[in-house]
Amino acid sequence: MKSVDPPANKTRPRFGEPAKFLPVLFVVGIISSLYCIYVFHHCVPMLQHKLAPALRNQAMEQRALIQLAIFHYVTLLLLICYIRSIMIHPGEIPNDPLWNYPAQDFRADQNDPEKEAKLNLQEQKRSGERRNCKWCGKYKPDRCHHCRVCRTCILKMDHHCPWIYNCVGFRNHKYFFLLLFYAVIACNLIAFTMFESVQRSVDANAPFMSMFALLFGETLSSFLAILVTCFFGFHIWLMMKAMTTIEFCEKSMKQSGYDGSAYDQGGMQNILGVLGPNPLLWLLPLGAPTGDGLSYVGEHSKLTVDMAANQRKKTRSRGSKRSGGGRGSGDEYSSTGETGAS
Repeated sequence: MKSVDPPANKTRPRFGEPAKFLPVLFVVGIISSLYCIYVFHHCVPMLQHKLAPALRNQAMEQRALIQLAIFHYVTLLLLICYIRSIMIHPGEIPNDPLWNYPAQDFRADQNDPEKEAKLNLQEQKRSGERRNCKWCGKYKPDRCHHCRVCRTCILKMDHHCPWIYNCVGFRNHKYFFLLLFYAVIACNLIAFTMFESVQRSVDANAPFMSMFALLFGETLSSFLAILVTCFFGFHIWLMMKAMTTIEFCEKSMKQSGYDGSAYDQGGMQNILGVLGPNPLLWLLPLGAPTGDGLSYVGEHSKLTVDMAANQRKKTRSRGSKRSGGGRGSGDEYSSTGETGAS
């Protein structure tokens, strides 16, 4: 008798709640405001177009051109990363009967000798059973968590970010990481280079609107520079430890220590797991990490190394027991032989 496949899960539209675009519009407003202030109230006056070429400060004009070029390049990459962080789905559990819970579950066949090898899962409940999602009706892969905002399970979920109206997960983690990287560069660039224009506007009694815009932009960029730099530093640390924000906040990690991630494969492998296999593309919104987001245990992972070390210890202990037993029986045999000969 053929089994009947369970009904397919109804997928809701990605952007079905327009109100949740408000944080995104807020971020776009901040980017637009800082862009206009930096370009039109800082860089353009430094170009001194209203003066004759002979009267212009050449050093100031050259600085303005360099700052404009760098700022536009960084801003372009920031916008690309921001759009990709929003548009790219972080990844969800495949629509495969293998992952369905409980219907069509291959583990219903207790005689299947490969039932544990098929999914290669490491994380379990305290009861020893495989983790499952009661909302999605599926078994959870390692590092997968259900997002109540997105209403789906996210592969390698880091956190839900309302500023991108999306979760940060396996497929868009690199773009979110680079978004922070370019935001740090842009905010610090504005804060440090625009300070001379702020001083000039105060000393020269510039028009009120221009002075207000410069002071507002300098204050906002300085505040964001401090905030985003700290946040980016935290995510660098997480990447080097092969941890997500959720794993950092879990009670089990607090008890075992933050150096105990089972998915730690060493610094270089951890970077490759986030930024991709090609170092030339690490700082570009290209070349996402390889893999399917379902398994994270490789030959370099800490869990694999610990398991191999434990296996070697067991092998050595068994060998020593066997050799000890062999020596004991040999001595007994020889002593018996000597007694018989006498």
